[in-house]
Amino acid sequence: MPNYDMYAVIMAGGQGTRLWPLSTLARPKQFIDIGGESLLTRTFKRISPLVPPENVLVVTGKSQGELARECLPALPEANVIEEPVGKNTAPCIGLSAVYAERSLGLEPENSVMIVLPADHLISRDGMFRDILRSGTELAYERGEYVTLGIEPTRPATGYGYIRGGNPIPGFEPGREAESFTEKPDKETANAFLQSGDYYWNSGTFLWRTDRLLDGLREHLPDLYAGLDRIGHHVGEESEGDALSREYEGFSSVSIDYGLMEKTDDKAVVPASVGWSDLGDWPSLGLVLDGVEDGNSLHGEVEFHSSANNLVYNGDEKPAVLLGVDDLVVANTSEALLVMKKHEAQAVKAIAKAHSKDDGGKNDS
Repeated sequence: MPNYDMYAVIMAGGQGTRLWPLSTLARPKQFIDIGGESLLTRTFKRISPLVPPENVLVVTGKSQGELARECLPALPEANVIEEPVGKNTAPCIGLSAVYAERSLGLEPENSVMIVLPADHLISRDGMFRDILRSGTELAYERGEYVTLGIEPTRPATGYGYIRGGNPIPGFEPGREAESFTEKPDKETANAFLQSGDYYWNSGTFLWRTDRLLDGLREHLPDLYAGLDRIGHHVGEESEGDALSREYEGFSSVSIDYGLMEKTDDKAVVPASVGWSDLGDWPSLGLVLDGVEDGNSLHGEVEFHSSANNLVYNGDEKPAVLLGVDDLVVANTSEALLVMKKHEAQAVKAIAKAHSKDDGGKNDS
């Protein structure tokens, strides 16, 4: 096995507004206790056999550092980075590369970054780590920008898609990544599904640090220049001021659009690891307790002549469902939400409306 350092970057920003009223600005979904531990904790534990705690960076939002440390007591305190303001994934990932070199002491040409969203579900942890091992070898040896791709099971329009090309000799089942398509319409998504050559973009990336920085320098030069200026202040008293000053000028851009869509040296590694981005209430049912008739629950809940319901009850009083199907019921200290499952994508707008009513407490 090649001799290189692996380190992980866990992106723990974002507000998870589609899981309102469980997910709020005060405690977004990655920090919520679901099934005994937070999604951030699960992500950290999942990679712990592969990456030691001192080589894990957690990037989160302003004033959320304590929530991250609360979830991850084994993580060195200095390994939690608070962005002054969210500017999408490209600044977050680029900033992590700077800290890996200046704070962790890793050499860019001899280290591979594993980028992980904090709030995704993986049910096959061991297989996931095996894929990461082979993916980091591909990234290190060939200098590829690698994405883990999920074989689609339905024509979903809320995910990005990657078209897989020719197999990469010596790194099967890795394939050349021919194109990225962000959130296609239903007809296009169905065509992608039928072709068998497309994968969902899992949001998990692997690349050698120097290759990432080269890509940012070429395709996002303003971001690269700002990150370079931040690097001179890491570990100094001026670090916070430098972060705030530079972030004010950064454009909000995703790593997919800013880099992956523009570079030729990219690959996709298929990953059948029981993945879900837990992006809405129905998908949350994957981590709640399942009971009879397709119902799932958290808390004190009773079902009578009811099927395919999801109930999250954060109250001491029991929730009782009688003669209803396909509902989501979320009862929290924030609000009571009752909706049909097919309305799940509309929750984001409801959350934003309520955030305006309460002074922005839950705005995303």
